[in-house]
Amino acid sequence: MISRSGWNLAKDLPFRYDGTAQAAGDRSPWKEVNKKVGLYRRGKTWWMSFIVPGKGQIRQSAKTANKKLAERIYGKMLNDIEEGRWFENQARKNTLKSMIERYEEEYSKCKSYYSKARDKTIFKTLYKYFGEEALLKDVEVMIGGYEQYRKTKGKKPIKPSTIVKEIGVLRRMFNIARKQWKWKIQNPVSEIELPKVSNERVRYLSESENSCLFEALDKAPEKWLKPCVTIAIDTGLRQSNICGLQWSEVNLLTRSIIIAADKMKNSEYIGIPLTERACQIFRELKKVRAISDHVFHDNGKMIYPVKLQRAFRQALSAAGISNFHFHDLRHTFASMLVQSGVDIYTVQKLMGHKDGRMTKRYAHLNMENLRNAVAKLEAITNLSQIYHNPRERYAEAIP
Repeated sequence: MISRSGWNLAKDLPFRYDGTAQAAGDRSPWKEVNKKVGLYRRGKTWWMSFIVPGKGQIRQSAKTANKKLAERIYGKMLNDIEEGRWFENQARKNTLKSMIERYEEEYSKCKSYYSKARDKTIFKTLYKYFGEEALLKDVEVMIGGYEQYRKTKGKKPIKPSTIVKEIGVLRRMFNIARKQWKWKIQNPVSEIELPKVSNERVRYLSESENSCLFEALDKAPEKWLKPCVTIAIDTGLRQSNICGLQWSEVNLLTRSIIIAADKMKNSEYIGIPLTERACQIFRELKKVRAISDHVFHDNGKMIYPVKLQRAFRQALSAAGISNFHFHDLRHTFASMLVQSGVDIYTVQKLMGHKDGRMTKRYAHLNMENLRNAVAKLEAITNLSQIYHNPRERYAEAIP
């Protein structure tokens, strides 16, 4: 008999329904050559063992001490394999925990320190809602209420972006299980509606705040902090890229920074020209390059984002600046460009945005261009008046 999976059950499996194994090359009579293939006993309980092409040997307890009942269970299992149902049934028995543990071992383990930490936090949240022993079919039933649970059960309001990230990790695990691990399951996450995310925050330093901040940076005990902040303002690099910046990515001859795609958030390499101020900072820092391959370090030790954020918050407090984050230095970079008359497309390239909609949030800052546009409209309106009132204009022209 040919199964749905394309292999011949009678030829490819080395056992019969009665549990006896078939010797190689001997189709009849059947002989029991290995009691560990087919039905066998472990203590008082009967166990089943069979070999599936491409998957190897599989052992499973019949959970009974009754031989006749074990034979019926075993026969049903063979029939399910032949009909192609067994693998689907097994996939339904997979738990959320087994999926997370395998994903953590094969994928999270290869991520950066902070990405791994973020994944662990998301896994704990998923366990708290679904339960560690939840079957994947339970996830399918419960996933619809996850957003509301996160919004109402926490100690403080959860942002939609956080919920989207958590659901995104769950969706990715299901996709990997389906496509890479070949689990016979559907992805229930792909069918739910995600909360809308609005992250269009545009907070940047004013001239007075900029002066106050650099006065505080001059007095900061962390001497590496001021160069970090200055380069962030002059390049628009993200915090992770600032902390991980290496000398191999800085070229003072071409006055540019080039970062590989695998280190960028949008997985595309970026090249940023350097200002004279940035070049001068790099020249000063290069004098102690031998201590570390990283551009920014604390006596040879890499500066991690948490350490940078802590020092930056203290400087902000000393400068009297509120409602400001390190990432807002990136907004400051973009805002200064737009206010200087740089077109949005160029700003998009310098920021490394894949989608131009991310850059359009800065468009309203270029008031000079907007005034020029309105002035052109005003000129057209005036011409229209001249065209529609020629006698009036002619009368004004006669002395």
